[in-house]
Parts: sequence; C-alpha cells; structure tokens
Amino acid sequence: ILSLQIPDDYEKEAVKAQAVIARTNFFRKIQEKNISDVLGEISGEIKKEKNACFFPEKIYEKAAEETRGQLISEGELKLVPYHEISNGQTRDGTQAFHDQEYSYLKSVDSSGDKNSPFYLNSTYIPEQQMPSELNIEQRDASGHVSLLADEDILEGEAFAQGMGLSSSDFSIQKVGGEFRFLCKGRGHGLGFSQYGGNQLAREGKNWKEILETYFPAMEVAAYEE
Repeated sequence: ILSLQIPDDYEKEAVKAQAVIARTNFFRKIQEKNISDVLGEISGEIKKEKNACFFPEKIYEKAAEETRGQLISEGELKLVPYHEISNGQTRDGTQAFHDQEYSYLKSVDSSGDKNSPFYLNSTYIPEQQMPSELNIEQRDASGHVSLLADEDILEGEAFAQGMGLSSSDFSIQKVGGEFRFLCKGRGHGLGFSQYGGNQLAREGKNWKEILETYFPAMEVAAYEE
C-alpha cells in the first residue's frame, strides 16, 4: 500500500509519516467494510498502477516496521487525506467539504512546497471543450476556487479532476483559441503535503513531529485492540 502512495526517494521520516496515514486509513476502512472487500479494492489499485512496487524497497518495509501499531486519530478513526504538493498552505476541511464533520482538518503553513520544481503547472484546454462562460466565483482562505459556469456553480476540485488540472488553485487566461489554467500545487491540498513533509524531514523533524505539524487537532497513539 505504502509503495503506491509516496516515492521511495523521499526522506525516511516523511515515508514513516505516510505509513501512519496509510495504516490509519486502512483500519478505518476495515471498520466500515468487510476486510476481504477492502483487500480486493487494494488489489485492484495495485493492478491499475503501472509502476506498482510488487517487491517494495526496504524503505517501505522499515517505515511500516518502525511505526508498527501507530495511528493518528481524533478520538475515533477518521479520513486522513494527503496530497503531493500544497499551494503553500493546506486547506481547512470545513471549507473544502462544507461540513463541520471535517473541522479536525486545519489549514497549516506549508510554504516549503513553493520550492518544488512542480509547484506551478500550466494546462491548455481548447475553447470548444469549455462552457460558453467560465469565471472564478470565489476562493477559499487557502486560494482554492469555486466556479461560475454558464450560471451554474461548480466545485473547483471536481472541475480540476474532470479537466486533468493539477489542483483547484488556479487562474484562467484566454490564449488564442485555448484557455490556459495556471495551477499551484498538486492535489486537493487537504491534510498531509508529502513534499512539505519531506522538506521538514530534511530539516530534522521526525515522523511524529511532521504529523503533528499537518494535523494539529489530531493525536498520534498506538493502536489498542
């Protein structure tokens, strides 16, 4: 599972932080579903991933072993999201989901992400594939957008995924017969920024300190059966 989620050339402490997230999400799923169904889903993900690591590098095995039994929770197991690169600040869960249930996901500084060579990404989409009118309706506190498309409100995240954009923090520019979307970051921007966590690991932070940075309202603790 871990080999599908984070590069093997990341710092060990960042990979260990991801291991705790992967374990937490796995445990949460098997509380909600039959374990055979969960394992079937994971098997399907592995088969779809062209670069799946069927013989994981030692870093993944060590990360899993050295965080054995560790979970991150808020009294109960909840969704623990992660993404590749934030726009410099992670998103507030209440704003992103429009639901107080996700208030445990706090917006935190992740300015180290701006050092990534993949921080800015441009995508060009032909005019004929776009609505006749498309405007940014508003931005949340961390810069992610909602859109007004032909008088309909669109969630920026759904639009970004549908159009193959790297994130929902973008600006729009008309260039000839195309629309240019300049995006900041990669992914939905919620929870753990892997690039930012890797930067913290390089600065000497351990996996627990990294998780405490990105999930200040949650606690890391050993699983008790």
